[in-house]
Amino acid sequence: MRAHPVFKPFLTKLATFASALALALATATLALPIQAQTFPTKAVHITVANTPGSSPDVLARSLAMRLAEQWKQPVVVDNRAGAAGILAADALTKSPADGYSLLVGADGPITILPNIQHDLPYDAQRDLLPVVSLGQIDFVLVANPKTGFHSLADFVRAAKAQPGRYNFASAGNGSPQQLAMEILKARAGIYATHIPYRGGPLGLQDVIGGQVDVMFIAVGPAMPHIRTGRLVALGSTGERRHALLPDVPTVAESYAGYRAGTWFGLFAPAHTPQVVIDAIAADAGRIVQSPTVRAEWAAQGIEATGQPQREFQKQVAAEYGRYAQIVKAVGIKAE
Repeated sequence: MRAHPVFKPFLTKLATFASALALALATATLALPIQAQTFPTKAVHITVANTPGSSPDVLARSLAMRLAEQWKQPVVVDNRAGAAGILAADALTKSPADGYSLLVGADGPITILPNIQHDLPYDAQRDLLPVVSLGQIDFVLVANPKTGFHSLADFVRAAKAQPGRYNFASAGNGSPQQLAMEILKARAGIYATHIPYRGGPLGLQDVIGGQVDVMFIAVGPAMPHIRTGRLVALGSTGERRHALLPDVPTVAESYAGYRAGTWFGLFAPAHTPQVVIDAIAADAGRIVQSPTVRAEWAAQGIEATGQPQREFQKQVAAEYGRYAQIVKAVGIKAE
């Protein structure tokens, strides 16, 4: 059936528009794999929500060095500690969603704090995109030798005898270190005063200096001070004794089912192209799962994981729900 002459100009324009649209879509579709193949073409910045010398900082710098070697582009680590990781997470959500801004994030600002503070400047579930899991660590409860504590039982006994007499440091309000102590306080029926710091290493220095009595801290940063006697290890938080502290009992040996620690992963701003996410996840995952890196991180008390994106997304979602239950059970509130 022939078109009426009156409609011919319109149909011609419509056909031209359809051809142009099809070409544009085809070009865009082809461009996405090319974008992944050429990524990155400039420096990539990885923000760490912790101070230099902390476990996530060590992890991030190890990963960045190897990514830079593979990508032939600078990979810069930026430390942005403070507010228990909120500042770093918020900064990432305001960065371009192009893969050039990433975050080594942990459970604190991503799955714990959203269950405590409802006025965060970001929505962790909506604004942060999990890319690949990196590692997980157990904590160790350490004490200043001046306290006279030689075991977890010593600390619990003293805290029960003098409620509020003893204090504990953490990496900030809502941090995994605080949560580890809050769970212990609830299980043991004790009270100790919380002193939040801008990062674990800062709190650790005051425990060493005697300004604070005890602290849950990552095993790696604590080890040199345990070896020299500047800190006393009272208990580790894993399901089994830590490989670096085989003679130190777990907290679970005294309180069955106790488990605490933290995990780290690579995050990107929401709406980062999936092909770019896939490329980053593949490269970072290979590095994390390599025997050399696994051994290197194990010596620092970090268990390398390297779960791919979709598995990591499920983990983050599950952790969000788990911490919602824990926060409610122990009664942590925003300070």
